[in-house]
Amino acid sequence: MKRLLIITSYLGFFILGGLTFTYFSTSEAASDLKKISVSQDPINYYVDKVEKVPQKGQAGFNYQGTIYVPMRFVAESLGEKVTWDGKTKSIYIGNVPKFTSLKDVKPIGRDEDPLFHNPSSIVIHTGEKFERSYQLGGYHGGGAVQDHTVEYLANGNYKGFETNLAPIKKLAAGSFGIGYMKIYADNKLVYDSGAIKDKMRVSVNLEGATKVKFEIEGSGLGILDPKFIQ
Repeated sequence: MKRLLIITSYLGFFILGGLTFTYFSTSEAASDLKKISVSQDPINYYVDKVEKVPQKGQAGFNYQGTIYVPMRFVAESLGEKVTWDGKTKSIYIGNVPKFTSLKDVKPIGRDEDPLFHNPSSIVIHTGEKFERSYQLGGYHGGGAVQDHTVEYLANGNYKGFETNLAPIKKLAAGSFGIGYMKIYADNKLVYDSGAIKDKMRVSVNLEGATKVKFEIEGSGLGILDPKFIQ
């Protein structure tokens, strides 16, 4: 039996009416243009026994025994709205979460957060530029290691935390990495990045947490647009 999947990668161009599908496959480092062969058999869609017909240009296709269908068509057929955020390359089905930048949250026991108070533009090792971001250690080509611990009062108001971590400069072969991030919810470790050697996404569930603590160490470590999710 064929499986029904929803495409969540960043798709580029359909060549409809033929058997060639061209798309952009986005990795952490770069985007590659690839071509694959697909078959476009007629597909009938039913939701709770009611037939749903996609708009012109939203046909699904068969690739290696798997049926791919447009996410917007499927979500809206189920009564959900779809929102695309081009800046973060994020797709939201249903309600869009509210984000609170870390710079706008006052830490516990400090009048001012020395790390997250003043964000700036950061260019990482891939050449990508990020706003509302921070650099830890490694300024002006130096190798100094900095560490930072900061705690925030959550009181159950945050569902999660998101950021990206990445080297500011390309690392030499055999490098041990440029630092790490640990996150604690009510003194329980809920995230440990390990040694950071390439760009990595951080997404942590904080539902019900009263306090959230971050331990960060790095030399040339970029902390990219960190924010709480409400």
